[in-house]
Amino acid sequence: MKHQKDNLQFNPQIQIMKVSYEGIIEETDSNFFNWAKSTSIFDAHPFFEMLREFERNKDTDKTELNFPCIHLEDSNTERICDVSFILEKKEITCILFDYTSKYKDLNQIAQQKNESILLAKELELKNKYLLEKEEFKNSFIANINHEIRTPLTSILGFVEVLEKTKLTFEQEELARIIKRESYHLNALIDDMVDISKIESGTLKIIEERFDFQNFIDGFNESYSKVAKEKGLIFETNVESNIQEFLIGDRTRVYQILNNLLTNAFKYTEEGKITFSVTKNLQRTNKLTLNFKIEDTGIGILEENIPHLFERFTRFNGYKQISGTGLGLAVVKNLVDLLNGEIKVTSMPEKGSVFNVKLPFKFEITKAAPQKKKKKYTLPENKGKFRVLIVEDKEVNQYLVMKILISNGNFYVDVAINGEEAIKYIEKRKYDIIIMDLMMSPIDGYQATHMIRNNYGDDYIAKVPIIGFSAKGSDNEREKCLRAGMDDFIKKPFGREDLIYKITKHIAKKAAE
Repeated sequence: MKHQKDNLQFNPQIQIMKVSYEGIIEETDSNFFNWAKSTSIFDAHPFFEMLREFERNKDTDKTELNFPCIHLEDSNTERICDVSFILEKKEITCILFDYTSKYKDLNQIAQQKNESILLAKELELKNKYLLEKEEFKNSFIANINHEIRTPLTSILGFVEVLEKTKLTFEQEELARIIKRESYHLNALIDDMVDISKIESGTLKIIEERFDFQNFIDGFNESYSKVAKEKGLIFETNVESNIQEFLIGDRTRVYQILNNLLTNAFKYTEEGKITFSVTKNLQRTNKLTLNFKIEDTGIGILEENIPHLFERFTRFNGYKQISGTGLGLAVVKNLVDLLNGEIKVTSMPEKGSVFNVKLPFKFEITKAAPQKKKKKYTLPENKGKFRVLIVEDKEVNQYLVMKILISNGNFYVDVAINGEEAIKYIEKRKYDIIIMDLMMSPIDGYQATHMIRNNYGDDYIAKVPIIGFSAKGSDNEREKCLRAGMDDFIKKPFGREDLIYKITKHIAKKAAE
């Protein structure tokens, strides 16, 4: 034992004890635990209670036991040890290996690893939550878009029908108000859909060649009427050296300027609104235009300007007005998408100035003017034309029937879904079908596929079909064309647009 003790002095991380089978410490060094000789090891720490089994049964066939990572402590010290028991004939040798620092290091590494795993899992769950939230939002907006546009189609359609009847001056004014507010509601829906598309990265910027002066003249014509109604002065100033034809996303530029002009007129009760366009920069076939919209309205408080482009909030000069203020949020997002800039200066009771810089391209050589919308006429060698309306909403059925019957050139039948439409075309020949997309049990896509593929009769299989839906995206239009439809019309639609498309496809079919 003396020899062992001497050896132990060279390794302070090991403590050796000799213990009788009755649990009495016979010999020990004191490298880290000061457990006295002739005392009971059972009193040293509860872990050693396991040795009582060998006190009762000395004839065990085991000769050595090993226990890793045992937490031992007394009043003076605390260690994490690997413990070995060597069972000899007369006594038990107990060896304590102090691995406190190593176990703590390992525990810290394991803890860091666990924290890293937990952090990664947390990020994964957050991303999943955000994706699910985005998916829900987009689904909700798409559903709201469809559900609101359906009754809106009827409202606008019946107002147009009403305007064709004999009305008193007061009735004309009421119809005009209904129509104006319905178009405003439609614009709000468009803003909601655009915000959703911008945030999801699905809004596409489309560059097209357009007549710039004609584009500006449209604003001048529209807002001159608004100015006259409100008793305001409206001026349009366009720099003369701007190219006649520009290349850019005409629709999105229109949306930006229209929103800003609408706001200017909304918050200006007296005075003047000026719309100016100047050339800011030109290089080779690229240029930047500055659009300035200046009003003498109520203005905006300086502290509110940084929040001006936030969604669902509107401001006047004094207080926040809650509401569905999406217009300026759409403007800012569209300006950013077009790689432009927008700045605002304003003073309460003095007015506001919005400056928008947008890049365009232009063709150095003068190109041919844009083609005008082609005119179509119904064939003259036939009486009235038969139209099948496939639509499950009664109010929309009645609206389309009313428009077509009042035109005087059409007979109209109505089917409430694709399944019923198939039965109709098997009994009667139709010149054109107006097909709603969202129906049950057979929707417009399925019904179109059946018509195009299940009949040997060319008159049935090649009947013109126009898709008809509140979902007006480019994807929806492409989906209709891929399904075999000839055209697409978005709800809400104008009377003239509906008649034009029906006339176009009946005329094209007759010319084959």
